[in-house]
Amino acid sequence: MARLRKSGRILKDASRRADLVRAQAQFGLDAPVFSLEPDRLFARAAPLEVEIGAGKGDFILEYARQFPERNFLAIELGGSVYQWLAICCLRSGLPNLRAIRADARPVVNLMLPRAGVSAFHIYFPDPWPKSRHSKHRLFNPSLAGGLMRSLEPGGCVYLATDVEWYFHDIVALLGEAGFTINGDRPPGVARTNFGRKFELAGRRIHAGCFQPRGDEAAANRGSAYANG
Repeated sequence: MARLRKSGRILKDASRRADLVRAQAQFGLDAPVFSLEPDRLFARAAPLEVEIGAGKGDFILEYARQFPERNFLAIELGGSVYQWLAICCLRSGLPNLRAIRADARPVVNLMLPRAGVSAFHIYFPDPWPKSRHSKHRLFNPSLAGGLMRSLEPGGCVYLATDVEWYFHDIVALLGEAGFTINGDRPPGVARTNFGRKFELAGRRIHAGCFQPRGDEAAANRGSAYANG
């Protein structure tokens, strides 16, 4: 209900309502999305970074401004949250930033080009702790395979969570898909709303950069491509 009330407030503001319409037209989101072609979406070729669950854009807006030579795609499923995100992206005037409302799983598994993403940013995904809700969790074997398929050689999946057991589950899933973790600190840990809140509260954050393992990564990409 809170999200519905928030959505109503957004749409009651005439300037926000107009900006949302402009954002939908500019980002090409006034029609169903079945595939994503980054060169057409951004009208230029550049390294692509994707944030899954971008929220209101706390991290990706700042990061896209910091690296104008890269393209950034923000994915958010929540309707009212996405509306805020789309308006913020539009008002930023950043030509290297786009936002879509979508379930990230089919986007990663089916819509993004093979080996077309230089980095994924996934910060504080909902752990859905109850076992009966586990089907709602972002990470599963299919997503792990999709991340491997769409990540370019030398690319990285940046991850942060405050839930220890979920972090270990993700490490295992990505390991089975051919990833290995290194000690690099993800750039969005302290730049997201949750990250700042958790660090101020003194909560431990589990984070890392996951990269494909050499020959195994190449083999997995070839297999994914061969299977369509």
